[in-house]
Amino acid sequence: MQEETQTESHAEKQAEQRDGELFTRIVGHIGEFVERDVSYLTPRSHVANSIEGMSSLKMIELLLYLEDCFGVDFDESVMEKLESLQDLEDYIRGAQDLSGQQA
Repeated sequence: MQEETQTESHAEKQAEQRDGELFTRIVGHIGEFVERDVSYLTPRSHVANSIEGMSSLKMIELLLYLEDCFGVDFDESVMEKLESLQDLEDYIRGAQDLSGQQA
């Protein structure tokens, strides 16, 4: 019984670490795209409103850039639902899990 709890705890820690790494990669790629420091972004940050100079056209360009970076596709219906960076991270992780890629 204790072994199961330790195994679950270890799996949870690995998932949290994987989550943090993916978020860090996303923020890094956003910084590359906008060519400025965006280290202030958090999972709760609004994608369009939290990044200086992010217009609707820039948002589409950013998502196209992230498609290339992470090997995922953002269709138009998904773009409208991505409000926070957490939404973006969840979508990328789900798309990668479906395709069998490592996040």
